[in-house]
Amino acid sequence: MAANLQIPSIYRASALWTVMGLFGLALGLLLLVFDGTVFAFVEWMVEISHSGPNTISSETATAVRDGIDTWAWAGFVVAAIALPLGNGSFRVWLTKALWPIAGRQETDSLPPDRYGPLFFLTLIAVFIFAVMAHWALRTHSDTDWLEGEDGLSEWWSVATYLVAAGLAGATFWALRATKHTKLRYLYLVMAVGFFLGAMEEISWGQRLFGWGTPSAIEQINFQDETTLHNVNFANNIIFEMLFWGSALGMVAGFWRLTANLRGLSDRMRLFLPSLSMAPALMMILVWRTGDIWESANIARLFMDHYNHGPRGSEVPEAMLSLCIIIFTVTNLQKARYLGRQLTTVATGKIEPTKENA
Repeated sequence: MAANLQIPSIYRASALWTVMGLFGLALGLLLLVFDGTVFAFVEWMVEISHSGPNTISSETATAVRDGIDTWAWAGFVVAAIALPLGNGSFRVWLTKALWPIAGRQETDSLPPDRYGPLFFLTLIAVFIFAVMAHWALRTHSDTDWLEGEDGLSEWWSVATYLVAAGLAGATFWALRATKHTKLRYLYLVMAVGFFLGAMEEISWGQRLFGWGTPSAIEQINFQDETTLHNVNFANNIIFEMLFWGSALGMVAGFWRLTANLRGLSDRMRLFLPSLSMAPALMMILVWRTGDIWESANIARLFMDHYNHGPRGSEVPEAMLSLCIIIFTVTNLQKARYLGRQLTTVATGKIEPTKENA
């Protein structure tokens, strides 16, 4: 009986989505229309929390007002997403649109994910890694051998990118006889991308071999290196990609969790990330929340209060590297499983069903 237990489908919970949407809409309108009243209430709370006279500094007042505006627009964003999902007709349309891609087909053979001891051990390990990396790279941000150029954190990124490139390439090869042609070439693109990422991390060998930076790149690169990711506009793009990529990764992981036993297609199991990455993805979100949403970053506000807020730039990259390794390792396992299934069918042998870790 335990094997048939299913995690409730959040997607089908019309009442939940409607309540969330209405709450977001009400919150947004309240903060937008009565922002002055809310600010006065915050001032009053500050005054009664101190025994003596106390006033909010101009900097703090500006931050509070920005926070009120941020939470107002955040409420509207929640409403824009949740209210349509609370409508049954919209969900039917969305389901029909996604079913050819996400729905399990008769030819799919990957078994459901197992959320057992191995999953939770991985989740705990990722959490410990995230906490330790945050503490070490933040506390020792001025230690050259750890976070400086050619330091341990940089070589960690290089090593993981190269390993991930090999794993993605192996996944491309393992899927050669399957029906997942588009997904196969996506992994080939990933392999090339991970390799390029590794080369960018070592400035394409510039510091290893000691050659100079071309003048055209030197003028636009704020580290005077032969790299593209340190060009101002590229750096801003990467910043946004890390934030939104992590947010989408969290959503995709929860989707995979809730849809696990309901019939998720093989291509989605080969594409959606595992929720075991959640602690690392959350750490990236905390570090890479932009100035616009800074006032809504509750975790960072707590970190800053206890003087443990983000400092430096290596933590998100370390988290990303870990996520890439988990993603490529687990998907190579699935690709090899599909390859074995095809071999079994082709040879007429019967192989015992295996479940994914």
